[in-house]
Amino acid sequence: MADERKHIRTFIAVDVNASVAQRVEALQAALAKTRADVRWVDNHNLHVTLKFLGPTPEEDVPPVTEAIARIAGRHQPWKVEVRGVGAFPSFRRPRVLWLAVHDDGKLAEVAHELDEALVPLGFAPEQRPFQPHLTLGRVRSLQRWEALEKEVKAHLEESFGESVVEELILYRSDLRPTGAVYTPLWKTHLGETKGDET
Repeated sequence: MADERKHIRTFIAVDVNASVAQRVEALQAALAKTRADVRWVDNHNLHVTLKFLGPTPEEDVPPVTEAIARIAGRHQPWKVEVRGVGAFPSFRRPRVLWLAVHDDGKLAEVAHELDEALVPLGFAPEQRPFQPHLTLGRVRSLQRWEALEKEVKAHLEESFGESVVEELILYRSDLRPTGAVYTPLWKTHLGETKGDET
């Protein structure tokens, strides 16, 4: 029997501050000048995904937010640094361009806690190693890739600044012809055990 419940695509993430976002936007503008075939992520959509939930029944949102709030209550804000450009799966076969996000392992720790807390709610455990990053753009074809790769490699170890992780956010993702649109559904501050609908 088909599941007729209403579903929304969701994921849990943290944001970066406006200063980092501005530097990332400047990088995207420089890379876009190569006219490579890349769909660049809108600057307002920059985030570090901790857990992609996928299609989520609407009635499952409250228990999901309760689990997020419990985990947020265990942690205090911490700093991350955005530094270095990479490609998934590799520069030889690029599908996604990204910026690495560095800290002392806290992002990975929180991602693991979220993973464990959400399995009992029916969400599949993550199979891939966690690699914190900001997605810059998605490579649609290798047209003018050599020019883009040359420009990218000029920024391999560049720092785009520090940001403080202060809250965990549950996002809704709506797929549109122009790209995904991310809307915050709910957020909670670290060190607190309750959250706010947005």
